[in-house]
Formats: sequence, structure tokens, C-alpha cells
Amino acid sequence: MRTTPKFPGAQSLVNSTCTFEKYYQALYAQAPAVAWSLDTDLRRRSALEEFFAKTPEERQLTVDSWAA
Repeated sequence: MRTTPKFPGAQSLVNSTCTFEKYYQALYAQAPAVAWSLDTDLRRRSALEEFFAKTPEERQLTVDSWAA
């Protein structure tokens, strides 16, 4: 399993089998303030939705680009 030192928690998102909708439901249940902040910033929410639409390989490339 690969890890990204600057974003160690990102690996669970890279390998997640959740849909964006399921992730968002869980986010509301476990971190409602974060979910609410995404509701007010549609650009960030759209970016997260696009991230979940990618394959795990594409997600890994995205995370790697954050660390570059």
C-alpha cells in the first residue's frame, strides 16, 4: 500500500469504494461542520465529487500531485 507523507489520511480516500453520496452522508454524521462548510463552498464540494468519480489509480495521481 502506498502512502503520501504529506497527506497520510488521503490513502483511505484513494482506496475507498464509497460513492460520493455515501461519503457525504457519513461526513454529515461524523463531521457535520465539515459537511456544512462544503455546502457553502460549491467549488470545493464539486472537486470532492469529481475526486470520487475517478478510479483509484486516478485518485492516487491526484493525491501525488498535491504533494508535488
